[in-house]
Amino acid sequence: MSAWVLSLTLFLAGCSSFPESPAVIGADYPSSGIPTDVAWPSDWLEGFYGESDAVGGPIVGLRLEYVDASWVWRIRSLDPGADVLGQRPRESTRGREALVDASSLALVTQHEVELSEAELADPGVGPYEAAQLSGETYPSPRLIGLELTLVDNHPTWSITTYDTETDAVSVTSVDASSTPAA
Repeated sequence: MSAWVLSLTLFLAGCSSFPESPAVIGADYPSSGIPTDVAWPSDWLEGFYGESDAVGGPIVGLRLEYVDASWVWRIRSLDPGADVLGQRPRESTRGREALVDASSLALVTQHEVELSEAELADPGVGPYEAAQLSGETYPSPRLIGLELTLVDNHPTWSITTYDTETDAVSVTSVDASSTPAA
């Protein structure tokens, strides 16, 4: 129901408008904190790419946001499209940014975006592995953001977590250039 309400709100606000992301992850959160029904990324990221219309390819970023009184995941993914033969062009910088209901993971709205050089990097550590390395565990800390960045020309996940007891936001980095050890 909340996904439908958010979709309607965004539609009424103007079909071409897509809400801007806050400059700082967590800056838009209400003082009541994150509700328990918000989905934990370590629970859903692994199969999301193949199961949801919200993403066009591998996920290169996500953040939990509070938009129009609703919790949503803002997800950025590769989406280079296809040429006439159905082949995906490698040089494309086209991506997809989607808002999904944070509880049901239902698609609310999406639009095309141009991805950064960091988002186009080919990481050995994917978003699911980065979520596992974040330390996310019930009841705290909660993973609220993953961003693929470049540090010394190496793909690096910037991982943002939220302490549910203190409301503290922490950021750590994980080198994404190689496959994690088993």
